[in-house]
Amino acid sequence: MIEDDVFFMAGAVSFNILIAMAPLLILGIGVAGYILSARFGDPTQVVFSLIASNLPAVGGVNLADAIRSFVSTLLANRGGFTLVGAPAFVWLSARLVSSLRIALREIFDIGQSRSVIRGKIFDIQVVIVGVLLVTVNMGVTVAFEAAMDFGVEFMGLTGGVLGASQWIAGHALALGSIWLLFLIIYRYLPARRIPWRSALVAATFAAIFHETLKGGLSWYATEVADYGSTFGNLATVAVLFFWIYWESLVFILGGEVAQVYSMRKASRIQVRETFEVDV
Repeated sequence: MIEDDVFFMAGAVSFNILIAMAPLLILGIGVAGYILSARFGDPTQVVFSLIASNLPAVGGVNLADAIRSFVSTLLANRGGFTLVGAPAFVWLSARLVSSLRIALREIFDIGQSRSVIRGKIFDIQVVIVGVLLVTVNMGVTVAFEAAMDFGVEFMGLTGGVLGASQWIAGHALALGSIWLLFLIIYRYLPARRIPWRSALVAATFAAIFHETLKGGLSWYATEVADYGSTFGNLATVAVLFFWIYWESLVFILGGEVAQVYSMRKASRIQVRETFEVDV
């Protein structure tokens, strides 16, 4: 972990997230908006729900409101953004995929790497596939919410039972979505395929700590810290930056945990084989 310099890598990933965030959101929301609006009307609430489900609830800082306003603006202008700027947005977003590939290469000690041209083509393909997966996720979310509403109406749930069931279902869907995203990234981004078991360990660790970090930051920023008085009008930006950095660190640590797991497993196998040969 020390050799990989996880804090430096987390900072590098965070920087590239900030650079790619706007074009990636514009591209993803534009494409998803076209697809979802044909079936579900205005997809603003669907898009916002997906984003907000992975953000901490911070009292005194209108982080959710700022994201909602940003998303609404992007959706209102998605026609020009998507049709005219899609190639540029894909190109800029590919920078984030490249940083994730490099980080995973260092974490898992992968000797081989893709050439510059092959790497860029791969990054662009990942961005396109990622946008399509997010769109599918939004569609599943809408269908799931519709099924929940039907189930609630069918079973006649009200009051606290209704609130608890919706809370559990929402958190389960959010956890499952982020776990699947981590699993795909850990498994398929490196130049050498990571074993499924290692990818599962990394994704599970990262997803659980993502939810833990989200709850912990929500509690800290609401009950302990007063970002509004400390940062003033920049409180929203400050909290967003902190969140992106810590999320990047969780991603790096997930890979490190999986690498340690793989090395310990390989060491146990080697010891067992050596013992069997000696016997």
